[in-house]
Amino acid sequence: MFKTIIHSTVFKIVALMCTISFLAIASMLSTFMISDNAQLDAKAVNVAGSLRMQSMQMLSNLQQQAAQNTTDNSQNINSNIQSFERDLTTGVLANQLIKSDGELLAVQHQQVLTYWFDVIKPSLLASLNNKTVPASLYLEVASFVAQINILVTAYQQHAEANISLIRLIQTLSLFATLIVTAVTMLIVNKQVEKPLSNLLEAAKQISRGDYTAQADVSGKGELAILAKVFNKMSGNVYRSQTHLEKRVQEKTRKLENNHKSMALLYQLVKRLNEFSDQKQDYGPILKQLAEVTGVKDLDLCIMTANGQAPYEHLLSASKTLPDKCIEQECGECTDHDVLFPQTGKEIKYPLSRGEKNYGVLVCNTQGEQLDEWQHELFVSVADQVATGLSMRDQQDQSRRIALMNERTVIARELHDSLAQALSYLKMQVSRMQKLRQRDSTKEQMDEVIGELKGGLSSAYRELRELLTTFRLKIDGQTLKASFEQTIEHLKVRSDAIEFTLDFKVDNIPFTPQEEIHLLQIAREATQNAFYHSQGNRIETTLLQDEAGQVKLTVRDNGVGIAPDPSKLNHYGLAIMQERSSSLGGTIKVSQAPLGGTVVAFSFEPEYAQSLGALKRTA
Repeated sequence: MFKTIIHSTVFKIVALMCTISFLAIASMLSTFMISDNAQLDAKAVNVAGSLRMQSMQMLSNLQQQAAQNTTDNSQNINSNIQSFERDLTTGVLANQLIKSDGELLAVQHQQVLTYWFDVIKPSLLASLNNKTVPASLYLEVASFVAQINILVTAYQQHAEANISLIRLIQTLSLFATLIVTAVTMLIVNKQVEKPLSNLLEAAKQISRGDYTAQADVSGKGELAILAKVFNKMSGNVYRSQTHLEKRVQEKTRKLENNHKSMALLYQLVKRLNEFSDQKQDYGPILKQLAEVTGVKDLDLCIMTANGQAPYEHLLSASKTLPDKCIEQECGECTDHDVLFPQTGKEIKYPLSRGEKNYGVLVCNTQGEQLDEWQHELFVSVADQVATGLSMRDQQDQSRRIALMNERTVIARELHDSLAQALSYLKMQVSRMQKLRQRDSTKEQMDEVIGELKGGLSSAYRELRELLTTFRLKIDGQTLKASFEQTIEHLKVRSDAIEFTLDFKVDNIPFTPQEEIHLLQIAREATQNAFYHSQGNRIETTLLQDEAGQVKLTVRDNGVGIAPDPSKLNHYGLAIMQERSSSLGGTIKVSQAPLGGTVVAFSFEPEYAQSLGALKRTA
């Protein structure tokens, strides 16, 4: 505690200021005391000087009395003696003698006093009654005056000594004050001004963003302590700022990695969705994945769901394949009892979807630990690739099922059209053979030949219609455009028939199967009306009623439905019935009230069935 106080700058400055104040007060007090002591020195000198005059006056009075030969002046002389004695013993001279500590002044005063009482006063008193003044008295008075002169000189020297003492005290006080002031300025400059300037400069550096600024900590005063605290504070701020900058950089790096990961996944999903029906090229994705993650050595092995070896092995960088890959010994990579092992130089991510395994993504990390975001990105990419391969398998399976269904429809249509037509022609050929065996007339033979020609023409026409139907495609265009294209194909064949289309189901999300069957039914009904109605107007309407049922109506103003629809191919009624059943709908062919035929088909689309199920669940 004491050392702290001693080294305190404030304590030093206060001590120096107190010293200056003490010097000033001491100088003033000493000056006051000496001045007070010397304030009667001049009067004492005057009184001492007047003693000479009084001595001479008493001698003069004696001479005057002797000259007048009388004693009338005795009273005046006695009065002079008393006054002289009073000034010498009790007046200012005695007071100054008491205040003075000078031995010379006291000795001289005592000599004058002794000489007065022993010599001068008795001689004066003795001369009062004499008519003459003894000559010895003149000598004695002269000697006495000489002693008084010495006393006056002593009092004068005493006064001068007091003045010299005052001058000395003032001079010493001035020099002492100057020295203390200089020391104070030096201490202020060294321990206040310079540390403050250094602190100010450090503060300016910090205000400019330089938190490495350090203040001078030399010394043991308050400013040195403040500088240490300042340096500690700036160091803490610098460390805090550095820590925050590192955290910001880390967050920025994570955000950049997340952005790159999201961009990569977006590109992958986009490619899978855009080219879902085509064979995917995962090479660019694999190279982009290696670039984003920084893992340069990646292998992507793609297999079929039931395969044991990959049919495609993609590399992110050129390298020599290991023997197990060349010999297709893939069990080590494709058998995954533990998901994503994080040990060794290789980390394997299976391309699994459910119980199906489509291959593996192998990361050759050379023993380096993957970051969490890298691991998550590899997992996501492997999952997306597996999803894409699974979707392609499902689409292939859907195509196989659709192909089988189309083959069934084709077989039925061939049976209901060409097979029956050929059977009819076969019967006519058998009839003609029998007529030849019977030597039938030419008219009978011509009738059979005519029926054969008609049957062949009808069969050829049905074959062309079937080929047109089988070649039907939507090719990515809208359902409405496909309807319009179907009508345009018929318009080209005849200008005598007016076709109209009322399409009001643009907002309905049909499935591909629903679109195909709707288009085939409309095409079959329109072709039947075109070839068999003998009318000049065909109206096609497609709308959705309030119950959610989609209704397709094909109406003509022709001769109406044939009396024997079972002839030849039933005009495609069996085909339309088959497609109607596939959609879970109903189809009805009827005679229009004002003439002509009406083909009406209605069904509930899949989206409406899903909404109904949700409403019933809610």
